[in-house]
Amino acid sequence: MTIKKIGLSALLFSAVLLTAGAATQVQAHAATGDSTTPTTKITADSSDTATHGVMPGTTYAVWTTMPDRAGYNNVITLTADENTTYPIFDPQGVSLEEVLNGQTSYSVDQLQLSLQPRNPNDSKDYNTAGLFARTSTSEWVKVAGPDVQDISLDAGNSTLTNNDGGLNPTNFVINFTDQNGKDAQAPLVLPISTPQPGDQPSVLGSDMTDMVHTLQADLTQTHYDIPGYTLRDNDPVTSDGFTTTIHYIKNADPVKPGGGGNSSSTNTSSSSSSASESSTADKPATQPVAVKGEAVYATKAIGLYQTPNFTKATRKHFYAKESRTKRPQFVVTGYAQSKNGTLRYKVRDVNHTKTTDKLRGYITANNAYVESTYYQSTPKRIKVLSRHGLNAYKTASLTGKSQRHYTRGTVLKVKAVKSYHLTNRFVLPNGHFISANKVLVVKK
Repeated sequence: MTIKKIGLSALLFSAVLLTAGAATQVQAHAATGDSTTPTTKITADSSDTATHGVMPGTTYAVWTTMPDRAGYNNVITLTADENTTYPIFDPQGVSLEEVLNGQTSYSVDQLQLSLQPRNPNDSKDYNTAGLFARTSTSEWVKVAGPDVQDISLDAGNSTLTNNDGGLNPTNFVINFTDQNGKDAQAPLVLPISTPQPGDQPSVLGSDMTDMVHTLQADLTQTHYDIPGYTLRDNDPVTSDGFTTTIHYIKNADPVKPGGGGNSSSTNTSSSSSSASESSTADKPATQPVAVKGEAVYATKAIGLYQTPNFTKATRKHFYAKESRTKRPQFVVTGYAQSKNGTLRYKVRDVNHTKTTDKLRGYITANNAYVESTYYQSTPKRIKVLSRHGLNAYKTASLTGKSQRHYTRGTVLKVKAVKSYHLTNRFVLPNGHFISANKVLVVKK
């Protein structure tokens, strides 16, 4: 059962996770070791005093309690849409094929992250990956994951919490990667909110940051199996920032008797399947995954499709490869997966041409074909590309009276990069701000 739009009119955190182990962070390790011996599962603490751990009855789900804090009655409040019912799940993230009625508010006391996706080839498989919240009525509701398109009050906001108080929309990403750096399974992308870089952390932002790090720490105690792969023995789960990677070793293909007879049949089937895909960009996504609401542009020729399954029949528009200043741009409005589990971006075309205006659909999430429209790091120098030049301003909003105009070809030193909502700005040595849009400037 799929939630097309969860329609929560409030999903507010009002507690800081300062419980035992909540501030524990997983240290990132180098991707070393190639042992095929799986790690030992560590049993979760199921006592009444436990505040987080592996969900009892699973090896692939972790949970954390959101304790009350003085001055707040509820840790989280879900105010359900009165015209909607929400599918509910058991504590392991398995659909119960039952619904939670709207027309009321539900307090929430626990959050749970499940790694187990639905098997698209098994109609009786009710597992589903994502982030779940347990309500005061002891029912679990899915609040973030591949099947959820909108999870907050602001219809244009991708975050798990309301994006106020200087919060920064971010993705909490779980990768499933083999020894060659390829996806063993499509990444799990969970929109969250964190403090803006360089800003004083708000209570709400600190809550989310602590919650994610708690879940990341507990993921090291899980044992999540993927058919055809074995968890590597040395540091199978590593984290860096808000990205966690679960490392696998791909099992060797068994040698079939009879030589190439069966192999030829398999290759023919695979070739036929590949031929049905009209986009050469139909490959697994590599990190980082764009945040919902972020602008991306195509660096190579790509298609925009009606569904996450890329075929000639589902293609709505084809974008040819363009020079840097003319590259097609899109805003990411959600995520989806193809029938074979490949991550897709659900997007809105923002090129404002008569042909593509108001186009919406799916594009590849492979960053060999699409990448963020804005620079994420600080180069030493940049060159102005825009034929109209570029204005510098006193504030990151790039509004008000411009302080100086830089013509095309001007080379500028850069002091820092600053996030502004879902865009980035370059800070010049004199303190002025200019756009970090790759269509307008290029790193020198």
